[in-house]
Amino acid sequence: MQKKKGFVFIETIVVMAVLLSSLLILYATFTSLAISEKRRLMYDDVAYLYRTYYIKKYFSSQRIDRILENLDPTDSSNNANFLISFGCGSRDVFTDYVKEGAFCEIMSQNLHISNLYLTYYDLSALQNCSNHTTGLCTTYAKVNQELADYLRTLGGKGISGYRMIVEYQENEKGNYCTTEEKCKHHFATIRIGD
Repeated sequence: MQKKKGFVFIETIVVMAVLLSSLLILYATFTSLAISEKRRLMYDDVAYLYRTYYIKKYFSSQRIDRILENLDPTDSSNNANFLISFGCGSRDVFTDYVKEGAFCEIMSQNLHISNLYLTYYDLSALQNCSNHTTGLCTTYAKVNQELADYLRTLGGKGISGYRMIVEYQENEKGNYCTTEEKCKHHFATIRIGD
C-alpha cells in the first residue's frame, strides 16, 4: 500500500507540472494577443480612417503639393526630409489663409487632430534603419515614440505615391485631450497622389 501512495503522489506532481506549463504558455499567448489587439485599436481603426479620408479630401482641395515638394530622402546629411509635419498654421497650403485657416483650426479640434504628416508611401527604407543618427534615419529622432512605433508597422514596399498620416489625441472618454490630461494617441494613414 505504501508504494502505491508514493506512485499517486509522483503522478499528481507530474500532472500538476504539465498543467502549470500549459497555463503559462496560454498566459503568454493571451498577453501577446492582448498587446497586439491594443495596438490594432490604436493603429488604423475604422473610425479614424473615416476621419482621415475627410481630412485628406479637405487638404487635397488646398495646395498640399507645395508641402510635398519639400520631401527629400536623398539628403545624406542629418536634414533629410522623409516625413514632414504640417497643420493649420501652414500658410503656403491654403489659398485663402484667413478663411481656411480658421476652418482648419475648428476641424482639428472637432476631429481631435494632434499632428498631420506627409511622407512617401513606401517606407521600407525608413523601416530598415538601425542607426538613427544619419540620413533619413534621423526621422525617428525627430518624432515621438508612438509615431516611430507606428511607422515601423506600415507596409507599402514598392508602391509609389505619398501618404498622409494623422495623429489623433484623445482622453479616455474620447474627447479632445489637453496637455494636463493623460492622452491616448491614435494613428491612421491614407494614400494621396501618385
